[in-house]
Amino acid sequence: MLLKVISLAFLIAAIGLGFAKKLNVGLVSLGLALILSMIGGIKTSVIFSGFPNKLFLTLLGTMFFFSLLQENHTLELLSKKLVSLVGKRTYLIPILLYVVSYVMSAAGPGAISVQSVMIIFAVSLSVQMNANPLLLAGMAYLGAVGGTSSPIALTGIIVSDLASEAGMLHNPTQVFIGVSAANLMLAVALYIIFKGYKLKATDKNLETGIIQFNFQQKVGTLSLIALVVLVVGFQFDVGLTAFSLSLLLILFGIGNEKAAIKMVPWNVMILICGVNVLMAVTKQMGGIELLSDLLSSMMNQTTASPLMAMTAGIMSWFSSANGVVFPTLIPTLPDIVSKVGGNTSVMEMTMAIIAGATATGISPFSTGGSLLLASYSQETKASEKEQQSIFLKLIILSAASVLGVIIFAFVGGFRIFG
Repeated sequence: MLLKVISLAFLIAAIGLGFAKKLNVGLVSLGLALILSMIGGIKTSVIFSGFPNKLFLTLLGTMFFFSLLQENHTLELLSKKLVSLVGKRTYLIPILLYVVSYVMSAAGPGAISVQSVMIIFAVSLSVQMNANPLLLAGMAYLGAVGGTSSPIALTGIIVSDLASEAGMLHNPTQVFIGVSAANLMLAVALYIIFKGYKLKATDKNLETGIIQFNFQQKVGTLSLIALVVLVVGFQFDVGLTAFSLSLLLILFGIGNEKAAIKMVPWNVMILICGVNVLMAVTKQMGGIELLSDLLSSMMNQTTASPLMAMTAGIMSWFSSANGVVFPTLIPTLPDIVSKVGGNTSVMEMTMAIIAGATATGISPFSTGGSLLLASYSQETKASEKEQQSIFLKLIILSAASVLGVIIFAFVGGFRIFG
């Protein structure tokens, strides 16, 4: 029992230390893995076996491919082209921002890459239109995190890998649909609360000129379509396919290899892999079993999914969803479901975890919210008072989003799809 407590304490300490000292939790986890293994008498081979080789190559391939498309502005022009299609029907702009972000994210790059393009674009558009940046950027954010649980996107890949390692019954498409339903509910609520249907703009606001794609961006768009067709239609491995397409783009001068390498989110890669390594040692010592016992003791058939959504949301405020929340909580699900019993399912709770964790990212402590605040301040030269006001609104919006997911889980929303 003591070793279980110690191993779980090390995992919690890694997350806490990373947050308190503003360190990459993955690096902290790698540093603590050896110490914990020595305490528990765990062989070094267990530490190395915890490194997610397949996941690392999959993430590296997809992130590098989309860095190439981001570097040559293919993703940016695709989003602008689609938004320009609304014409004077400006009430459709928030909806289109959501749809474009959702589709782009689901097609492969996931929320990280899409957020960096779409949130900045949405904030710039809100300034031009004199619209609420929380509405436009919020819709862009929700679309990005809504699509990232697709089977070929970042979160979908990570969750599928974790589920496979835990021996869970997992249907990636089914999980994607369930998470998308909860995410769409949040988007509809945001659109109504911020009165997106009343959004107006003058002709001058909509003057963006004719958006033309150069040869590089046309080929980049075709390569994106090819990735989706090969992976979804022919079941090719997404990581290896992305590497092959990236090589073709580089050989034909479509993308800048060195610039794209710099754009790969290496900190996220280290975070995910490092936590996986520490998790392997923690699991071997019984820490994950202890965590599942603690969570299941507070749950019944009705509260299991809402509590999981709340736990994931709270953890995500202080750590990475992909790098910390999912690797920590998902392995506990088989044990929790077996103890709670009834009609509670692993699939239902997986959806609750993903939706709860991703909903928080609009907070100013996370990528989405910080991008919104920084780009708005830069665009408008906002005063310190205005910045503080937006900061507070982002915290409230993040908390409200998690509450929305909890309610969705409580009324059985995920059970429909799980």
